[in-house]
Amino acid sequence: MSTTQKDQRRRAPRRNATAPSVIRVELRDGMGHPRNVTADLVDWSDSGLSLALVSPIKPGVIVKVRGKLGEDGIDISRRATISWCQEDPKGGFRAGVEFLDVQSERSGERENHQQQATSSFQELDHYEIMQLSPNADTETIHRVYRLLAQRYHPDNSSTGNSELFVQLTDAFQTLSDPGRRASYDARHSSEKRLRWKIFDQTTIATGPEVEKRKRQGILALLYATTVKDPERASMTVHAFEDMLGCPREHLESALWYLRGKGFIQRTDGGRYTLTVNGFEEAEERCVKQMQTAGQLPAPASEA
Repeated sequence: MSTTQKDQRRRAPRRNATAPSVIRVELRDGMGHPRNVTADLVDWSDSGLSLALVSPIKPGVIVKVRGKLGEDGIDISRRATISWCQEDPKGGFRAGVEFLDVQSERSGERENHQQQATSSFQELDHYEIMQLSPNADTETIHRVYRLLAQRYHPDNSSTGNSELFVQLTDAFQTLSDPGRRASYDARHSSEKRLRWKIFDQTTIATGPEVEKRKRQGILALLYATTVKDPERASMTVHAFEDMLGCPREHLESALWYLRGKGFIQRTDGGRYTLTVNGFEEAEERCVKQMQTAGQLPAPASEA
């Protein structure tokens, strides 16, 4: 379950749909033409709905939802936004719908979540747990799993860790199966982009605090890239735009500052890389220390 989905469920008590209930979702397609989508109600709260869909709807889309809720058949007809949408392992898709008339009350919360996104950017995922590149081949996945599974198996009195072993095994089962991995990679790429959207496009990206967040976001992205592959760790301005959700023209001052401080450098090909000083700056100010299987110290016997 994504962070947004968890946050939405924490905000208000959820009520499960005890009887089948159809919700009509009205939206517009890419040409601006109206389109209706039929969905099944899963649960709801005062702030939004959870729906089961046959096809996905892009997060951020403004829609209008109509239908009946609960045993009392409460009629609703409200404007809302799709806050998240992901594939359902049982088939189809699940989506979270947040009513627009309650979003304004959460503007302060959203700002706080955006700031946290910079410092805790390395959320656990299957590739992070196994410390693998998304491009790792099947042989590498099996080899790394054998090594780490032996190290963190609960029966290992020196380095055993049952929680990490469960995470590791779950990651291996997904990444070692071609079908499951393909499905996971599609979600992983989408969620990774959403994770880095630290700026609200409806606000003007200016001011000291916003500038700090831009610099921290750039350093954090380059840090993650460098940790995975120091010899080929570089990113383009277009990548920063996409991952941070911030237009290029709003990144120029942050890049100028980081180059002036010697934290990043620009290659002849126009790509940006992290310097040693920038690596230390990122560790001190931008990234959260984590304990994943690949990041814990090696057993004494292997030292």
